[in-house]
Amino acid sequence: MPSGNTLRVERLKVSAFKIPTDAPESDGTFAWDSTTLVLVEAHAAGNTGIGYSYADTAAATLIKDTLAEVVRGRDVMAVPGQWVAMVQAIRNLGRPGIASMAIAAVDTALWDLKARILDMPWSRCLARSATACRFTAAAASLRIPLPTSSSNSAAGPTTASRA
Repeated sequence: MPSGNTLRVERLKVSAFKIPTDAPESDGTFAWDSTTLVLVEAHAAGNTGIGYSYADTAAATLIKDTLAEVVRGRDVMAVPGQWVAMVQAIRNLGRPGIASMAIAAVDTALWDLKARILDMPWSRCLARSATACRFTAAAASLRIPLPTSSSNSAAGPTTASRA
């Protein structure tokens, strides 16, 4: 990474794939014969980070229509700040469910992108942000408002089809 230059998230690409199960599955409350995987690709400086979530196609729509614009142009290295911005962007949609699944897929892609740009394993990349992660988890469990500053710092099986 060039020193003195701030790398910015250039774009997100989102895809949804409906993947059939071998046989019908059930957890005792619901039965299904396929699952949907939402794939996010975050791009910056010729690198691509990948994240995904098993979620309805509504998560892909939320990413494309709302979250992609939230993270576009932001500092690649400020992943915790991007998470805060995404949470703020979905305030009126409600945080549980589809919105959280969408944020998780984007957040994972952003951490992967950062790790690839720094040419380091995820574990080292996340260890550098351990304090921020502990604070974020504690704040969430205690319902403490988070800071608003953004400066805090594979292809599916061949049986899959686009949802």
